[in-house]
Amino acid sequence: MESMRILRFSQGRMLARQLANPEKVHILLAVAWLLVLVACSSELEENQSTRTQAAAVRATDPRPSVILVVLDTLRADAVSSYGVVKGTTPALDRLAEGGIRYSRAYAPAPWTVSSHTTLFSGLRVDQHGVGLEGGSVAPGSLQMLAETFHDAGYLTAGFSENTLVSAEFGFDQGFDLLEAPDVLEVINAAMTGDDQSFDLGLIDRVRRWDRRRDKSLPFFLFVNIFDAHDPYEVRKVNPWVSENVSQDEVEFIQSRYPISTALCGGVPERNNLEVLRGLYLGDVAAADSKLEELLQVFDLESNSEPHLIVTTSDHGEHLGENRLMGHQFSVRHPALHIPLIVSGLPNVAATTIERPVELRQVHDSLLCWALGEACATSLPVTKPLELLESETSEPIFSIYSDSIARLPKRLVDQLDISDYENFVDPARSKCNAVDRVFGDMVSMIRYPMKITWFGENDPVLHDLSWDPAERFDQMELQPERASRLFEELEEFVRLNVVLRDRQEVPELSEEAVRALKSLGYLQ
Repeated sequence: MESMRILRFSQGRMLARQLANPEKVHILLAVAWLLVLVACSSELEENQSTRTQAAAVRATDPRPSVILVVLDTLRADAVSSYGVVKGTTPALDRLAEGGIRYSRAYAPAPWTVSSHTTLFSGLRVDQHGVGLEGGSVAPGSLQMLAETFHDAGYLTAGFSENTLVSAEFGFDQGFDLLEAPDVLEVINAAMTGDDQSFDLGLIDRVRRWDRRRDKSLPFFLFVNIFDAHDPYEVRKVNPWVSENVSQDEVEFIQSRYPISTALCGGVPERNNLEVLRGLYLGDVAAADSKLEELLQVFDLESNSEPHLIVTTSDHGEHLGENRLMGHQFSVRHPALHIPLIVSGLPNVAATTIERPVELRQVHDSLLCWALGEACATSLPVTKPLELLESETSEPIFSIYSDSIARLPKRLVDQLDISDYENFVDPARSKCNAVDRVFGDMVSMIRYPMKITWFGENDPVLHDLSWDPAERFDQMELQPERASRLFEELEEFVRLNVVLRDRQEVPELSEEAVRALKSLGYLQ
């Protein structure tokens, strides 16, 4: 042992003498740097060899990788390729220019959890039950989109900026990885009023996953981009807010009108409404910029791997129409009309499909286009020959249940909330019966007609071909058509909503309940 210490000491003195000689120091540094370069070169060659082998294996599988993007709370007319505004969504517009744009796509419900469950399961709201009877968790019995792709040998990953699209609400089914904001962080941000205080780092997370994934396998990637959801952000530069409105005025208007309560008698006056609309469009543009960054991660133009990209939304947003803001208490056009753009389908010409379609068709369409399954119920990819105005096609149903706006009794008991029966809903405190915001609502579209059933109001009928704002009720003006459509809708409601089999509703955690409340879905 003593001899070893002497040897090390002598080696140390030798190294010290060498370091005292500048020429020898340069030689040692050069040798060390050369060794580093050799090691790095070997690692790079090994990584390049691995990537080459993975690419060769991937080339033998013709199935496309799938990128499904939900731009949360994006109404169709906020997308510039839909022809109402300019410059909000250049990334989406490029996808539409080279792909298929569905001009009349509709959401199954006006809120996140119901719509995402439909998107992932391919089922109507009345079939999966999420959003009815206070159900806010996707049950494990559903066969979800990620599960099917996982079973088919795909890598599956999800990144959601919306905390409601998370494992807490049952959406991790089938995903190898699903990342979303921590529920407690969202709650704390809402309680402190700093809703911009947390950032998922979405693009960086996707980029890290892409670097590490097995390149020999196709992948199914789901992304939820949350920028367009309220509260709308006040930005220093926003071309959709008038230059005549000062930054202080914009901040005052944004704080004065919380979107979840600016309803009915509390809806902003016209000038303030225009400011809020501009803030919303600024958030839409921010979401589109994030979409552009996401697409750049995969370098689609130079990447030979086939990719199928579907971009859509879970629901729209009221901006003063029908005396409403936000997307609650409504199955009206602004809350349900969403963008839907498909890009990357081989041998399919770019086009615009005007035939009405629904979000739930995305499920079967992805299975058809990627796996060759469920093609009979997939979205059309060419313009149909039949007339657009036809009541013979499959109807499109959308459902809003008032149970999501109130805590179910089991949760009241679970959270020990006293005097809940006397609780006054602050969101609708300035509303009355004529506003049609109370009770359950079910709409049915047989284009061009849309009829809406209200649990606490008379039905209304609108012709969407010339009245998409739903301002002119046709119930008395077209009595025969109204009677026929209402009879069909009333029977659907009776069988599938009122008399539907009561399903066991998964329990919400206390954190999940608070997350729903922080985002304005529960009062």
